[in-house]
Amino acid sequence: MHVLEETASELSEDESVFDSEAETSDAEDFAGVPVMLTSFNIAKGIVGEGILSLPNGLAAGTGMISGVLIMIAFYTVMMYSFWSLGRACEATDTKSHGACGHAITSGYTFGGIMEATNLVKTAFTCTAYAIVIGKNSEDIWHYVGWESWFATQRGSFLTILVVILMPLCLLRDLSKLAFSSFLGLACEVGVVLFMIWRLFDGAYSETGKYYQEQELETRFSLGEEGQWNYMGVSLQTMVLVGSMSTAFLAHYNAPKFYHQLRRRSPKTFLQAASGGFTSALVLFATCMVVGYLTFGKNCQGNILHNYAHGDTGATIARAAMLIATICGFPIAFTGLRNSALGLFGCGSRRRIWVPVTLGLLSIVGALGWSLNDLGVVNSLGGATLGSLITMIYPGLMIAWTYKASLTNKYVDDRVFSKLEGRFIGRGLAALGVFLGIFGTCIVVTVKIFHKQL
Repeated sequence: MHVLEETASELSEDESVFDSEAETSDAEDFAGVPVMLTSFNIAKGIVGEGILSLPNGLAAGTGMISGVLIMIAFYTVMMYSFWSLGRACEATDTKSHGACGHAITSGYTFGGIMEATNLVKTAFTCTAYAIVIGKNSEDIWHYVGWESWFATQRGSFLTILVVILMPLCLLRDLSKLAFSSFLGLACEVGVVLFMIWRLFDGAYSETGKYYQEQELETRFSLGEEGQWNYMGVSLQTMVLVGSMSTAFLAHYNAPKFYHQLRRRSPKTFLQAASGGFTSALVLFATCMVVGYLTFGKNCQGNILHNYAHGDTGATIARAAMLIATICGFPIAFTGLRNSALGLFGCGSRRRIWVPVTLGLLSIVGALGWSLNDLGVVNSLGGATLGSLITMIYPGLMIAWTYKASLTNKYVDDRVFSKLEGRFIGRGLAALGVFLGIFGTCIVVTVKIFHKQL
């Protein structure tokens, strides 16, 4: 099979990008993507601007230690479910959610539902990226005093889309996105290091350099309690749990990451997943705790909004987050494109792949141009679709792949153990149902009825 795919790819490289009829692999380079580069891509797929909201979730009423323990619990579950998606592809010799679903159920319904769910979720994600890129660009240009159509939200996003995002999204080989992923992660590390610097130099303490420049609601405060919260758990902890249930989300790209991994096997994929998820965990936990230690109960929904406008370091940090968001867009878009190709059975012919890429970019661009906020729809989508993608579908795939391996000679029976197939997979799916309902209730309570928990 791999020999035939390599031959097809070689044939396609000799022809026009649009005229090739040969099926190609998702990867341009069949040597595969090294484990370290795959880890960079996985980490960048996980870590986005949502990292800046974590201190607010902690400040709402959860102790620092309690918050970190909750985060570690979700990290463990999410990494296992992500790894299991790759193992399901290994057991069925497939490279997409849809194909794997078809192999273990002997029908197209389950695979099609998974691809449709991924399509909707990644469409929301890419549109949210587009809006954030436009808004953040406009804010930065406004700060430096540049007034022009290109400095507006629409002008900035359109320019970035055409000049930067389109070339990156046209890359077929994930190893070629590793540099942009590394750059994005480096920017996010830089933001966290800036936060650590400001914590220890005391610039935002009551006697600090920037304390008087802050808005009253962004200044350091420990609230009525007047003390640090270490182990506390309250009703507001549900907000942090809701955030964590979608924080470690990179699952829609798991089959592609696995398929393009060099010397792919469950063991090497676990190494790649561990590197990516652990990097995300360290960044998440550090940002959450440092933000809380700097501003206490007054952490804003975007922690960078706590920092004074006159703080040059904060301005650089905002620019760094813009770069990180731009670098994260191609990873999310890869999931969108793969879901579309898988759902409609388009294959990966170049004459189809390129127009689909340009068409989807046009749709995302139009949405980013016309919308200012996805609002409650995106929040509901994150709560429900996120649980489906990260827990329910992986849990079902574990259970059904194990079941299929007992009777289907084309499904490898060495990948999933009896314990996983009969108990862990079902438990993971049940947990996903619970968290999906739980998260939806939180969104409805806070976003629709505007009630505080």
